[in-house]
Amino acid sequence: MSEIASSEQLFAVADRPRRFKEFPLPVSGLTVRIRSLREDEVSDYQAELVAKSGRGFQPARLKDANRRLIALCLVDAAGNRLLANGDTAKLAKLDYADAGALYDECAGHAGINREDIETIVKNSAEIPVDNSPSG
Repeated sequence: MSEIASSEQLFAVADRPRRFKEFPLPVSGLTVRIRSLREDEVSDYQAELVAKSGRGFQPARLKDANRRLIALCLVDAAGNRLLANGDTAKLAKLDYADAGALYDECAGHAGINREDIETIVKNSAEIPVDNSPSG
């Protein structure tokens, strides 16, 4: 049986550099590079799907959730983000085989699965968004 980690050990591994992965896109043949995400980045990404009130979900943000994840993960050779959150609409024009491969690789590399997002949507969708001034 292995030794149980201490809090010092746990926080020491949190300081490790990001992981990177390069792979070719199936249609364009371009080689892209993605980065791993920290827990706070994934939490922020997931929170963007939920309405500001915390009740319901943002349909527009849900619609481009895959593109938002791609924008978070896609980096240049130096590890700097290639895309800002405002660039997600441009990703909608990609061939879906390339976009799907990007999403799958980003999600897998970050440790996110489609069920995570579907659960957020399912739980949020049960409560209608209240857009009234008092809500």
